[in-house]
Amino acid sequence: MRRIGVLLTVIGVGLGWPSAGAEPPIPATARQPLYPDSSFYPRLVRLEHSGTANGTIVASINTLRQTGAIMASTDGGTTFRRRGSITDSVSRKSGQLCCSALFELPTAVGDMPAGTLLWADTVFSDVLDVVLRHVEQRLWASRDQGAHWEFVSSIATSNSLFSFTDWGPLLPSAWEPSLSMSADGQLVAFYSDETDSHEHSQKLVQVRSPDGVHWVNQTDTVVSDVQYVRPGMANAIRLPDGTYFMSYEICNTDKVHQCLTYFRRSTDGWNYGDPRFLGTVVRTAADGGYTQHAPYPAWSPGPGPNGTILLSGQMASSVDGTVTPSTGRTLLANDAMGEGNWYEMAAPIVIGGITDAPCKNYSSALLPATDGKSVIEAATDLDSNGDCRAYYASGPLPGPPTPPAPAGK
Repeated sequence: MRRIGVLLTVIGVGLGWPSAGAEPPIPATARQPLYPDSSFYPRLVRLEHSGTANGTIVASINTLRQTGAIMASTDGGTTFRRRGSITDSVSRKSGQLCCSALFELPTAVGDMPAGTLLWADTVFSDVLDVVLRHVEQRLWASRDQGAHWEFVSSIATSNSLFSFTDWGPLLPSAWEPSLSMSADGQLVAFYSDETDSHEHSQKLVQVRSPDGVHWVNQTDTVVSDVQYVRPGMANAIRLPDGTYFMSYEICNTDKVHQCLTYFRRSTDGWNYGDPRFLGTVVRTAADGGYTQHAPYPAWSPGPGPNGTILLSGQMASSVDGTVTPSTGRTLLANDAMGEGNWYEMAAPIVIGGITDAPCKNYSSALLPATDGKSVIEAATDLDSNGDCRAYYASGPLPGPPTPPAPAGK
């Protein structure tokens, strides 16, 4: 993540960000509000390990009331109803809660059975009259498909001193947790870490737990020896062949492309290679362009013959860094486990006026249908009052564009 001051304050104020250049008209869309109030950072899972509840789609959203809102759909994502909420006493005290993750356990971890829903978030609490900020990545669990939640553990904690840098005071020192499970059955958490900011402005780190309570083996996942380069916003998914695919952004690698999307692979869900290897840049086939900021991956059984990796990103840019008309209108897809170039397809939700700022199309979640023919997207946009809100819609997965016929045919 780029440093953006206090994220929640920016999202909640209702700023009118300018349009990112000339854009085609926005067509009518079937998007629906996922939550009836200001909200951001939506996440989606389809229950697969919960017995008779399998097939239910559960969504989580961060709200500006400092709670996690849990919604659920039992009709395949056509409608969502409120199912539960997560109220963290720490965030209630500080008024800061951000950047959550939602995950269903495929197998038991500690005393949590398969099908347990997990929710992780970043909480800030100020102490010593706003001289010191305490930051936690906190884990919650639900054993009844999202209706009731209990606090499980602190994944990681850190402290940040008041700082008058050019980035502003009181910077959080860790954020954006995501969850995965390694091949050996341990719970793995990734997050963006600023605690070593003198050497690394930000890096990606990981920890693991055999029981969801005790977290060990903090390890760098992606780190640059150039101090101002900032890897962040990691999300890892397991592919059908048992390997893992992780997407993330790296900011400040050059002045033209601020936060390019990268990926790397793992055979066991814990070892992702040399942390100093920044990874493979995601490129599009049409013009060799890029996707930038806040990527989110998902596995789909189609439209590729062997399945497809889908990827959302906040913005699309050309090789020279110019924001393209694809911004806010397309998803990326790859039918070769991430290898080679990616192709674009229409996104279910169209969002205009996107710039390098939170809310609009920021970390949009994807949930493909079980037949690989469509995908549900949950994305955020500014409403008519300038408030950030989460929406959802479903759209087809048509596959790669048909190449043009050879000349003379």
